[in-house]
Amino acid sequence: MVQDKELSTAKEKRNLQNLLWLGKLIVTILILSYIYKTFRNEQKGIGDVGSVFHDILVSDHHPVLLVMLLLVPVNWALESLKWQRLAKKVVDITFRDAFRGTLTGLAFGVAAPAQLGDTIGRVAALKSDRRLEAIGAAIVSNGIQFYISVAGGAVGWFHLQEKIGLSLQSKQVINALLAVVTISGILVVWFRKPLTDWHPEKRVFQKANTYLRIIGNYSAWDLAVSAFYGLLRYLVFLSQFVLALSLFDFPVPVIELSSAVSLIFLAKTLIPAINVLGDLGLREFTALLVFEQYNLPAEEIIAATFLVWILNVLGPILIGIFLIWKYKWSKMKFSNSNN
Repeated sequence: MVQDKELSTAKEKRNLQNLLWLGKLIVTILILSYIYKTFRNEQKGIGDVGSVFHDILVSDHHPVLLVMLLLVPVNWALESLKWQRLAKKVVDITFRDAFRGTLTGLAFGVAAPAQLGDTIGRVAALKSDRRLEAIGAAIVSNGIQFYISVAGGAVGWFHLQEKIGLSLQSKQVINALLAVVTISGILVVWFRKPLTDWHPEKRVFQKANTYLRIIGNYSAWDLAVSAFYGLLRYLVFLSQFVLALSLFDFPVPVIELSSAVSLIFLAKTLIPAINVLGDLGLREFTALLVFEQYNLPAEEIIAATFLVWILNVLGPILIGIFLIWKYKWSKMKFSNSNN
C-alpha cells in the first residue's frame, strides 16, 4: 500500500513537472512572438530601423546612451525594492529574490493582458507555500505605480492640454477621468483598514477578500516608502525617454519634452491593452499624437520610443525568459507523501 502511494505521488510530481514545462514553453513562445511582431511592426513604421539607429549611434551620443543604459538596472532595482517591501508582509523575501520576481513578472507581462501576467510572474517566483497570499501585494505594487503615472500625467496634461489637438469635450472627459482616479486613490488609502474586517458572505467575494485584505495591513509608512520608490522609478523612466528624444536635437524645451513624455505614460496607463497585440504600438501612437503640435519628424519620434523599449524592456524580458526556465517552481508539498 505504501509503495502504491509513493508511485502515485511520483506520478503526480511528473505530471506537474510536465504541465509546468508546457506552460513555460507556451509563455516563451508568446514572448518571442511578441518580440518578433514588435520588430516587424517597427520595420514597417520606421522604414529602415538600421539606418535610423545608424544616424544616432555615433560617438557624440555615446555618453547619453551610456547614461540611458546605466539607468536600466536602476529602474528595475527601484521596482524590486518596492516589491520587496510590499511582499514582506506575506513572505520573507530578499532583494535578489525580489529582483528576480520583478524581471520574471515583466516577461510574463507581455504574454498576458494588462497586469495579470506581471502578477502571475512575481507570485510564482516566490519561494514559499504562501505565495498566493502575495497576490494582494502585487496588486498594491502595480496600483502604486498606476497612481504615480496618473499623477505625473496629470501634471503634464495641465501643462500641455491647450496645445493638444483634442476637442473641448474630449479634454473635459480627460479632466473628469483624472479627477475620479485621483480621488479614488485617496479613498482607497484612507479606507484601507476596514478591508481587514470585511467578511463577505458570497464565495466570489470571499476569495477576493483573501487576496485584497493585505491592503489593510500596510501602515502609512509602508505605503509612503513604496510610493517613494515608485516615484523615483517614474522619474528614471521619464529621464530615459527625454534623453532618447534629445538624441534627435528636437527644438523643444526640456520641460515640454518631459510633459509630453508624461502624457505618453498616462495613455499607456489608462488605456487597457493586451501587450502581445500592441504595447509599443500604443506608445508610438500616443507619442505621434502628443508631438504632432511641434511638427517633428514622425520617424524620429517612433525611433526614440523604440530605443527606450529596446534598452528598458527587451533586455530585461530576455533575462526574464532565462529565469522562467532556470528556476523550478514545482516545489510543492503533497499531502500523500507524508501519509
